[in-house]
Amino acid sequence: MPRTQLTIKEVGQVVGKCLLENDRPSALRLSFRFIETFDKATDEVRSRMVAHRPQTTGDLQFDVLLAGVAEFSCAKNGLLAPSWVNDQDLFLEQWWFVSGMDSLHADALVSSPISLARRGVFVTQGALEYA
Repeated sequence: MPRTQLTIKEVGQVVGKCLLENDRPSALRLSFRFIETFDKATDEVRSRMVAHRPQTTGDLQFDVLLAGVAEFSCAKNGLLAPSWVNDQDLFLEQWWFVSGMDSLHADALVSSPISLARRGVFVTQGALEYA
C-alpha cells in the first residue's frame, strides 16, 4: 500500500482488486486493518478517511462490511459516522458470518458490534482488535 492512511474509499478499491484475484483473506485483513489506521489518525484526518463512500468492491458482503467498519471506527472514536453508511443498499438480507465456521455463529452473534450486526455482518470476539 502506498501510504499508511488510506481512506475507506481507497480501501474499497484495494479490496475490490483482492476480490478480483479471489483473495478473500487479504480483502478481510485490509478491511479490518482500516480500524487500526483510523484509531491512530487525528480527528481531522479521521473525518477525511470516511468522508466518501467506497465504490462497489464487486461483492455486496464486502461493500456492507466496509460501511460497518467505517461506522464502527467512528463510534469507537466518538465521531459522527457519515450519512452514506445508512444507505439502504449497505445492509444484507441474508446474514454473513465472516468466519465461515458454523461452530462460531453463537460467538459471532454476541460479539459483533451493532454497527456490523445491524447490517447482517457477524464477526467473532477479537476480530476487530489489533495488537
